[in-house]
Amino acid sequence: MKSTPLTEGPIGSHIRNITLPLSVGFFFNTMYNVVDSFYAGQVSTQALAALALSFPVFFVIIALSQGVARGSSALIANAIGAGETDKEEAYSGQVFSLGFVFSILITVAGLAAATPLFELLGASGRYLDLANAYVRPLFWGAGFFLLSSMSNAILLAHGDSRTFGTVLIAGFFANLVLDPWFLYGGLGLPPLGLAGIAWATVLIQGLGGVYLFGTVLRRGYIQIPKLLKWPQLRIYGEILHQGIPTAFNMMSIALGFFVSTYYLNSYGEVAVAAFGVGTRIEQMALLPALGLSSAIISIVGQNNGAGRMDRVHECVSLCIKFGLLLVTGASLILLIFATPLVRLFTTDPAVVDVGTSYIRIMAFIQWAYVMSFIHIGYLQAVKKPIYGFIESIIRKIILPVGIFHLLVTMVGIALTTFFLAMVAINIVMTAVTILYAQWVLRSSMKTKAM
Repeated sequence: MKSTPLTEGPIGSHIRNITLPLSVGFFFNTMYNVVDSFYAGQVSTQALAALALSFPVFFVIIALSQGVARGSSALIANAIGAGETDKEEAYSGQVFSLGFVFSILITVAGLAAATPLFELLGASGRYLDLANAYVRPLFWGAGFFLLSSMSNAILLAHGDSRTFGTVLIAGFFANLVLDPWFLYGGLGLPPLGLAGIAWATVLIQGLGGVYLFGTVLRRGYIQIPKLLKWPQLRIYGEILHQGIPTAFNMMSIALGFFVSTYYLNSYGEVAVAAFGVGTRIEQMALLPALGLSSAIISIVGQNNGAGRMDRVHECVSLCIKFGLLLVTGASLILLIFATPLVRLFTTDPAVVDVGTSYIRIMAFIQWAYVMSFIHIGYLQAVKKPIYGFIESIIRKIILPVGIFHLLVTMVGIALTTFFLAMVAINIVMTAVTILYAQWVLRSSMKTKAM
């Protein structure tokens, strides 16, 4: 089955065709997380806090798998646009063996480092046990996350987001059944507690990964002989050169979550739980941005490979326009329905109060996240991933550590002021990102015109 070239036809239609299925899929994936948080909250507020505490550790799996996958997708899309079939097949074939290596490393390192990381964040006793119970199954299932991500990287490079979106929707409905079953037991399965929520995720990822991999095979995007080839270090090097900065860019989100959680611990478990709930709700508002950033990888990647810089410029401009329109409506919803949204996750009045305050403050910077995702996605698509890594390290780690240490440890600011400091950091770094990415875009247009 041949994919439709993204170097032809209306850019706006390509953006909609890729973004819409992904946005719908991401919505159900976010609701998937809502279901996880709901059942964790049924166990106890401490279990909900443990789930929030586990997020940055678990996100290491997501960051590495998605980062390398996005980097691979950009390379494959550029090869498709340039008509370089040999390169396309080489990237597509080698990405799976590389993913297998990564899955082993993630499992071994994750199991060894989880407890020390949780202790660093202040977890102990029952709190520590709950966090470990949730995150350990996820590390054992890391290979399924990688299989799913690498398969989707190939599909997305060909402009197909519908298949992955469908898998995310199916995963949500499967989770509605598996979460309570694995949590409370039944039909011969003993109660697994909080760990059951994680094992449900592993099973769903495994089924989804196998389906996506089968789809890639059926469409002929990869051939079995290509998969059985010995690792080609040159291809590995190209994938890693593109994928590792992108992976660390995403991993810095987890590290940034570590930093924020570390300082939020000064305000107690309620603040940590509210922050975990708030970040999940923010994901809902950012669904269009996530879809658009994925669309840019494939559309800009193919057109950059084909040398169609006019279409590259048009794609970025349209994504900015669509993104800002969509996020304006989402931000208004966050402002108006902050409290009911938080209550979807917990009935603890203290967590609801702090979570509502967080959501209403963060509603004013959703535009900044959208602009960052779009511009960094563009840079990844044109094979300039280093900036995203540097930007995220500064945004998520360097500035927060310096500013939060000063304001929390030395000054002793209120929790609301802490949230406002997060807003200021994000606005400053978004402005820098826009200026740099637009400069790269203008320079490439001038080069093409010469």
